[in-house]
Amino acid sequence: MKKLLLSITFISIISSVFACGGASATKPKDGTTIADQKTLAVSSFKRRNYKQALEEIDVAEQMDPKDPEVHLIRGIILFAIQDLEGAEKSYKKAIELKPEYSEAHFNICGLFLNLERYDQAIAHCKKATDDRLYKSRDRAFTAIGVAYFNKGDLDMAENYYEKSLRVNPSLVYTRNQLGKLYVAQGRLHDAIDEFQAAVTGYQLYDEAHYNLGITYLKLKETFKACSSFKRVLEVAPNGEWGRKAKNYTKSVCDSVY
Repeated sequence: MKKLLLSITFISIISSVFACGGASATKPKDGTTIADQKTLAVSSFKRRNYKQALEEIDVAEQMDPKDPEVHLIRGIILFAIQDLEGAEKSYKKAIELKPEYSEAHFNICGLFLNLERYDQAIAHCKKATDDRLYKSRDRAFTAIGVAYFNKGDLDMAENYYEKSLRVNPSLVYTRNQLGKLYVAQGRLHDAIDEFQAAVTGYQLYDEAHYNLGITYLKLKETFKACSSFKRVLEVAPNGEWGRKAKNYTKSVCDSVY
């Protein structure tokens, strides 16, 4: 669950960092601009060299401490190394400097989802969805749905998943989440449709394949269930869902094949 929450938080961030230049600032003697410095930090982040990324974003802050994107990038880096308190502080600073900063609202929403602070997550993601030009509006709607699902409000969760899919019908993460909601409601055939849509859209989606297998088991369609578990083992044998699928292949599927 948390890996997927991280993915919806980060999936659109890096491109936006490259696209935005931030506030103007004095060039240092070597001619590097703050945009250059932020790009260096993001490049190190993408290589998972988090120590270097933090050093580079520190230099960017020295160049312009009032650039909200600098604080957003620092928050993303700190989130990746699980310094959640530091990430929260950085995201809040970005929002303080730019109150309608949709990207910062979306990121702190993802942080609060991971901390199970669902009401705060909803409030910040709603700020992002209010921005009709925000490119990750679909994912922000989904994040609100996840928060409501975890609060036990399935009707509101479904409402927000549907809003997400109206913006982007091909968002496979939302399809998987909606499938899980349908399972919770006992709508197993509807869940099958959503999990199928998820794995059709992204064939390596291990959790969706696993969820498809579990749902087929609930419907007593053992052969289809085992086919789904086998697919999990093909795409991610050593991951969380691969380990779970392996247990089912041993306990349920040996007699099928």
